[in-house]
Amino acid sequence: MDQSALQIIQIILFVVVGFALPALGMILLAWVLQLALGYHRPNTIKNQPYECGMKPFQEALVQFDIRYYLYALLFILFDIEVIFIIPWLLATDNIPRILLGENFNSVISTATSGTLLSLKMIGPVEIGIFLVILTTGLAYAWKKGALEWEQ
Repeated sequence: MDQSALQIIQIILFVVVGFALPALGMILLAWVLQLALGYHRPNTIKNQPYECGMKPFQEALVQFDIRYYLYALLFILFDIEVIFIIPWLLATDNIPRILLGENFNSVISTATSGTLLSLKMIGPVEIGIFLVILTTGLAYAWKKGALEWEQ
């Protein structure tokens, strides 16, 4: 066996034995002690929600309309889209091309080999696929009426 592989195995064993097993042991010990020493005597007063010393006069659970959740999911979906696209723009220096309207092919033509040309095309193709998937999802949500508040 190679010396570097042996060192990697030793490091992995050190992490497992030195950190994971004691942590797992402490969690297991706390759970067993709670089961053995703790007591659980439920009654109606203990199970009531605490509301500043007052007796609750209505149900503690409030039901929300499902449309709020649909809007929240759509917001998160498109917020994550921005989180993925902005770093890509910053990392690949695409902001001037997109904002200034430069021709993409003239920027790519500075590449000297076909391999470099194909590597520079990977990012825009991936973002294009990503945007097509998101646009399809938006069209589906729109078609199903998820964006309409009153039905």
